[in-house]
This record gives sequence, C-alpha cells and structure tokens, in this order.
Amino acid sequence: MWLATFRGHLLPTHLLHQQGTTTLAHCALLWWISCSCWSLTKATSQKFYPTVTTQFGKLRGLRVPVPSEVLRPVDQYLGVPYAAPPVGEKRFMPPEQPSSWSGVKNATHFMPVCPQNIHSTVPEIMMPIWFTYNLDTVATYIQDQSEDCLYLNIYAPTDDGEFGLFKQGNIRDSEARPVMVYIHGGSYMEGTGNMMDGSILASYGNVIVVTLNYRIGILGEKNF
Repeated sequence: MWLATFRGHLLPTHLLHQQGTTTLAHCALLWWISCSCWSLTKATSQKFYPTVTTQFGKLRGLRVPVPSEVLRPVDQYLGVPYAAPPVGEKRFMPPEQPSSWSGVKNATHFMPVCPQNIHSTVPEIMMPIWFTYNLDTVATYIQDQSEDCLYLNIYAPTDDGEFGLFKQGNIRDSEARPVMVYIHGGSYMEGTGNMMDGSILASYGNVIVVTLNYRIGILGEKNF
C-alpha cells in the first residue's frame, strides 16, 4: 500500500504510464531500503558484552574495537567497585571490602570521580604545564563527582583469532597476562583514573590495564 502511495504522489504523471520505468524505480527503492536495514543490523550485531565472574559477583563489560588494523579489540569493564562506598560513618575510615551482588552488574560506563575543584585547589603556577594547558579537557572528566568514588576500570585484551594479525593458537593467547595498574597523579588533590584509556596499551602490550579512583583532598587524608 505504501508503495502505491509513493508511486502516486512522488513520481511524475508521465512516468506512471511507463511500467518499466516505474518498476525499476521500485526495485531501486527496495534495494536501498534492504541495504540500509542490513547495514543497521550488521552494526548492531557487532556489539558484544562479555561477562566474567568475580568473587563478588558477575560483571558485564563491553568489547571495544581499537582504531588499528593490527590490534585486537579490548574488553572494557568500567566502574568496578574495589571497596565499600566511603560515606557516612566510613567517610574518614580505611577502605572496607565491597559487598557482593546478585545477578549481573553492568560495567559499561564510568562511575563518579572523587570530589575536587581543579580551579581553586592549588595555584595554577604550581600545576604541571600539561595540566594547565588542558584544564578544559580535564574538566569534562570530573563533572560527575561523589564521595562514593572507589571504583576501578579494567581493560583486557581479547583472544579474537579472526581479528588483525593474531591467530588462534598463538602463544600470546594462552599465556597468563601481566597486570599494569595506573595510579593517577594530581598531588593527592585532583585527578581521576577515568582520564586514562588503557585500551591501546592493553591490546598492543597484551597486558591487562587497570585504572582507579582514590579519595583525594581532605577526604583522602591518611587514606588510599
């Protein structure tokens, strides 16, 4: 029905009597629609959400391609709790073990960063040049702040044998991988591990990269 409406309203009148031309137009339209739907389906089906089991519960991550023809994609697990929320009576106390959870916890986005103010914490003259030159960029990573900020991010290389130059059976796919932990700087006054994307390092170095947030400023006094 919608094809008939399309033919009656959008095609010139003199073409309505040219059956061959009209049929050709319909075929071209159907072919374009089919290709568009196929592309959308293919793009959607490419997303993969790996699930791993930890001692506290299951985590659902996201497989992310690395912008390179020779590197494998990386499984990202973002916003993973490594301690109980340091709020209330636990505000100035040493970190405690996180609670277990039931079901599958979604770990596909960053969690809040620890409270901070990069514009008035210390004079800009005391900050490193790379930091002062990129204050606007840094500010985009610290918009979402909370005292409940003890989370880490994990970037793990995959064993996708059909991607890039690495094939199944390679010794790199079977060996235990080292773990590199990135602890951000900032004079214990500002910063977040969310700014460090460990995807390329994880894929290129075949290592597991971990970034983390820790309490800073007065909330982090004598705590880590």
